[in-house]
Amino acid sequence: MKTIDSTGLQLISTIIIERISTSGIYCFGEKKKIQAVQNPFQESLSKQKEHTHFYLLVITNEIIENASCDIADTIKTKTDGRYTVTLLLHKTTSVRFLAPHKMFFFHEALTKSQMVYEHVNVPPNIAFDEIPIRNLESIRSHWNNRKRIAEVYLESKNQIDGSDTEVIQEAMMHSAVEQLCLGLIDVFLGYNPNHFSIAYLFDLCEIFTDLTSEIFPRNTQEDKKLFDLIKAHPSKLRWTRLKTMNFLHTELLQKRCNLFQQKAIELAEAELNRLESLKFKN
Repeated sequence: MKTIDSTGLQLISTIIIERISTSGIYCFGEKKKIQAVQNPFQESLSKQKEHTHFYLLVITNEIIENASCDIADTIKTKTDGRYTVTLLLHKTTSVRFLAPHKMFFFHEALTKSQMVYEHVNVPPNIAFDEIPIRNLESIRSHWNNRKRIAEVYLESKNQIDGSDTEVIQEAMMHSAVEQLCLGLIDVFLGYNPNHFSIAYLFDLCEIFTDLTSEIFPRNTQEDKKLFDLIKAHPSKLRWTRLKTMNFLHTELLQKRCNLFQQKAIELAEAELNRLESLKFKN
């Protein structure tokens, strides 16, 4: 993969290395967006605002809790939003001992990406004796499990009554959407994330589909309100004090979750059928 913004990658690389002991950094995806910023009172001050989002596989020598999120926030802050990242942090030793079919994603990311940084004395040294072959039975089984769990969450949510159950229903929808995202990411990328925030999973899904941004956009205030509801982690229920609330946003969120479930199933099944047809041809 060839990327244009090498200056941005070097800046990001420096921030990552300062925050976590790193063996290698590899860029396997890049999204650019240019937004026109108009000044209606002084046209000469109108300008274009550029934003670049990178997908980075970072091979580390240590595990730090919440490092993916914390480092991504630091990069966004230090670059004034000019650059954002989705970070996939993995220890070298954990990658080396993966089952062969689980090595597929790392083979693709390491051999087809742009190398941004490798430690001079302690590079990752992850060797591939051959191109890993994906296990389609395992992929389909994993997808079916994720799909079924999501289905049960959404069906069970419909059985809950009471004007004080809004946050409980939203937590169940969060869990359903999380399961569907995990299934999609495995089907399309062969990757099993070790970080599970909804925003992070949506970013990973956007490598291969616009589905998450189409159904859960973040453009209007209404969109952002619904996204805040779906991204809230179910652990908030540990401290929630139930009270009567307006179900309007919960009902709107339910419609989006049901649509996401339908479209995710269609997307995954089509990709599984494509992978299986390729297997039979080979």
